[in-house]
Amino acid sequence: MCEMMRSLGRQVRQLRSHMSTTATTTVKQAIDATEFAQRRANLVTKLRRATPGSRAKPLAVVMRSATRQFSAPDVPYPFRQCSYFRYFTGLTQPDAVLLIVAERRSKPISVLYIEERSEKQELWEGPVLSASEIADICAVEEIKGRNQLMLDLQMLICGAVIVSYDDTTLNAVLSGCAEVVPLREHIDSLRWIKSPAEQTLMRETCRIGAQAFNAMISRCKGVANENEIVGRLELEVRRRGAACLSYPPVRRRGAACLSYPPVVAAANRANTIHYLDANQAINDGDTVLVDAGCDYEGYTSDITRVFPVSGYFSAPQRALYDALNDVQSRLLNYLKQTELLRLNEVYTAMIEYLAKNLVEIGLFSDSLDKDELVHETDKICPHHVSHYLGMDVHDTGSVSRKIPLQRGVVFTVEPGMFIVQTH
Repeated sequence: MCEMMRSLGRQVRQLRSHMSTTATTTVKQAIDATEFAQRRANLVTKLRRATPGSRAKPLAVVMRSATRQFSAPDVPYPFRQCSYFRYFTGLTQPDAVLLIVAERRSKPISVLYIEERSEKQELWEGPVLSASEIADICAVEEIKGRNQLMLDLQMLICGAVIVSYDDTTLNAVLSGCAEVVPLREHIDSLRWIKSPAEQTLMRETCRIGAQAFNAMISRCKGVANENEIVGRLELEVRRRGAACLSYPPVRRRGAACLSYPPVVAAANRANTIHYLDANQAINDGDTVLVDAGCDYEGYTSDITRVFPVSGYFSAPQRALYDALNDVQSRLLNYLKQTELLRLNEVYTAMIEYLAKNLVEIGLFSDSLDKDELVHETDKICPHHVSHYLGMDVHDTGSVSRKIPLQRGVVFTVEPGMFIVQTH
């Protein structure tokens, strides 16, 4: 009996060792560690140029990750990493802090402060990434426990320029001893132009999103409730990925999930631009608007489609659908032919094309002058036709729509019509 128990014990230990090794095995990451290091160096260079006071002083950039939030005791909300933090580290781990230190003429040094996890926490929540795994992902020079952060900062702040991303608590602590500079706009200008690796990820998240939409629509004929469409769409996205928002997704390369709460609105509810209830009945003859996107490796897509639940448009529905679809096609052609393109100019072109089409189908009178027509069309499409797209669905929000686009910028083209029953 004793020998049998010893044999079983050896087998259990071998199995545990195998499981531990398997759990830490990852495939090649989507963005190479050297790119994250280069992004951090680019940020320091930009800050030096934009902050004259930093040229003769040490520069310290402090950036926190997202933290886990709970809806009830021990019930976490789905976790999504702060895009600004992930842009410079590639990490999806919560409760971490990145510190980039640049002396006046020295190469920047990056230090990552992470929450250490006890054996009991690992029993319940699983292990966190090891120091070597983190270094492989983001190429930071040093990794420390979170409890070391304030000690290190206190040694740095005297005479330094501190740049912090939207951290009011940290800013309050440091502002009395160091110059504190906001960070968001500087990062947005870097994130605005996507690298070749990012462009590959954007194509993939859009491909997954488009395939999921096509599959969802093909299976929604006769569906009875908006919430069923939400479920079908999420199923199709998960099928093409593997995981939804959870922690730690870094171990599941290729994971895909919905990038924001989807708008699924039937009938007149589609006139509420951000309708999120998605719990009402769908009647035969209704059209359904679905506005949703996919999150793949931290990069998002944004897709809107309208379709008849019966499989067939009525004549008025078809007229409106074709009018808007024509605007979309003409805008895409306009983008190909225009140099020094600005998003605000795309909006102006959209209003012009849409107004012409709405007169042709009889929604607007042809007696309206140009200004009146623009005014009425603007009321029917109250949102802009474009926004930047990337790690966030409304990406790099501080970058103006008035400036010329650059090669590598990703943006949406989404004309719309919201026609309430009073029209």
